[in-house]
Amino acid sequence: MKLNYRKEIDFLRALAVTFVIIFHFYPSFLPNGYLGVDMFFVISGFLISYQIFISVKDRKFSLKEFYIRRLKRILPASIFVLVAVFIISKVLLINNDFLKFYQSLIYSLFFSSNFFFWFDGGYFGPNDELKPLLHYWSLAIEEQFYLIFPLAFLFFLKFFKKNRNLISLILIIICISLFLNITLIYLGGAIPAFFLMPTRIWNLCFGVLAMLLFINNNKTHSEFEIIFYVSLIFLSLFIEVEFIPKNLLIVFSCFMILKKKFPKKFILKNIIENKLIAYIGLISFSLYLWHWPLLVFLKYYFVEDLTHSLKIFLIFTVFFLSTFTYHFVEKNFRFKFNTKSFTVFISITYLFFITYGLILENKKNIKYKPYSAEFISSASLTNYRCDLSDNIIYNGLRACYINKIENKDYEFALLGNSHAQMYVPSFIPKLRSHNKEGILLPMNWCLPTLTINLDENCMKLAKDYYKNYINDKKIKKIIIATSWWHETLFDGKKYIDDVYHYKLTNSLLDLIAEIRKNGKEVYLIGPIQVPLYELPQELSRLIKFKHINEDELKQRLKVDRSKFDKNYNNVIQILEKKLGSNFIELSELQCDEKFCYYGDEKGVYFADGSHLSKYGINKFQNKLQLIFE
Repeated sequence: MKLNYRKEIDFLRALAVTFVIIFHFYPSFLPNGYLGVDMFFVISGFLISYQIFISVKDRKFSLKEFYIRRLKRILPASIFVLVAVFIISKVLLINNDFLKFYQSLIYSLFFSSNFFFWFDGGYFGPNDELKPLLHYWSLAIEEQFYLIFPLAFLFFLKFFKKNRNLISLILIIICISLFLNITLIYLGGAIPAFFLMPTRIWNLCFGVLAMLLFINNNKTHSEFEIIFYVSLIFLSLFIEVEFIPKNLLIVFSCFMILKKKFPKKFILKNIIENKLIAYIGLISFSLYLWHWPLLVFLKYYFVEDLTHSLKIFLIFTVFFLSTFTYHFVEKNFRFKFNTKSFTVFISITYLFFITYGLILENKKNIKYKPYSAEFISSASLTNYRCDLSDNIIYNGLRACYINKIENKDYEFALLGNSHAQMYVPSFIPKLRSHNKEGILLPMNWCLPTLTINLDENCMKLAKDYYKNYINDKKIKKIIIATSWWHETLFDGKKYIDDVYHYKLTNSLLDLIAEIRKNGKEVYLIGPIQVPLYELPQELSRLIKFKHINEDELKQRLKVDRSKFDKNYNNVIQILEKKLGSNFIELSELQCDEKFCYYGDEKGVYFADGSHLSKYGINKFQNKLQLIFE
């Protein structure tokens, strides 16, 4: 059987990389453009399974040759870009950011960066846009797929003699993976669902399924089908169907296009087989590799939003570098370098990066000069996150142990969103001294309140948690902590204004009253003044690149006390009157008569725009521990 070249695949690749680039450069214009990555997954599933299937049928398949071809296809361009990004990062990045970058580089070298970025925060957060190698997560997924798929597929081809049975098996795998994806998102695990192969393999398997149908049926698309499915790809970037994953529609559209041949003549032929579009498809891998780190570096330096002219200049630069990389790196290593030369080159590169990484280990835990860029940056993303090993399923919802003790039940619960989670380190010392265990009930970004919340889904989630913890007889004490600054809330029917937070306060008091009726002790942690911009990340770069001086930096580490009083003074008085000593008022430790502070000469209080840093949590630890006295 002959391995036929399909021009429409280059068209799909061109669309995919264009969607991703537009999303990264102009996210408000194409907010779902990142779904182009899902298109790449479907294409990869189709091509890899197609190559293996044809080679096996022709009795020419070699597992060794397959892996060598894959490595020659992926590694040279990937490493070439990694080296360039490493050099720029060494010059440009603040030391703490460089150390974090280098960790991601090592993970990227071993195609496991999807795990790194899962643990490191995610993909869509404001700090994620400053990670130069964030886009390598998708390469990790593909390489993990390439590692296990050939072995599994060879076994399936031997075991299932009929393609019909093989198609059924692939459908089962798709359904299982899709179910895992939806379930994990429902449980609050949207980040691992985004990054992990078991919840992503359905994308690739749709490509495998398209290949099997393409081989089995040998059918040709009609004019209508081509126009419809190409149009559906574009529509899937703008429409969402309730109760199904956002990427299902675009994956399905690619699957439908790939499962049949294209006719020799059709209406969209001049577009789909256009030479410029096809060329963009050919260099799409290099475009994908280059566009993100270069965009990150410009954002990193300028701090503020990039101008339109800068972005246009950068796009031309990306195309120039991608063209060079495709012709002089990708093609040379694939077709001109023999396996021995390739192996030597790769080995030397890996040895260099590993050795350099070992040297870097000795440069950690350095004390920095107060108010230097490194000093400010050292607080970045140091807020507490629950260890993976402590995560549990709590009656179908996500929870996390605090100070886990074998053969001992938790007695208290910390309830709220990530602004409850950040207080965990304050409680651990007292729990340890009393040999007690707690449980964290995190509601993602939602409020714990029942009568108002941020949206309808949050209201449902808060009520689901409430049904569980209110009936949990092991819980004797509940601590509620949440974000306070929301000025618009959902009351179950419509969105309402809550500029001075009276409605949130009343809803919290209603919740506390209900909990007390069930015999549980309740504490509420009050508001603190938060910056609401990525403080350590932005200020550290502003001072490094001399956009501000040290005096200006110190001014930005405080805010007029009247701002906090205007927002919260009245509700604090209400809560102190209603709750007495069960209301934990923290602002008195953050503010004096004139100012509320975001840091001092010993450290910065915030890890990002609203979460307390490792140093910041110490500021409030003694007062929070009074709960357990």
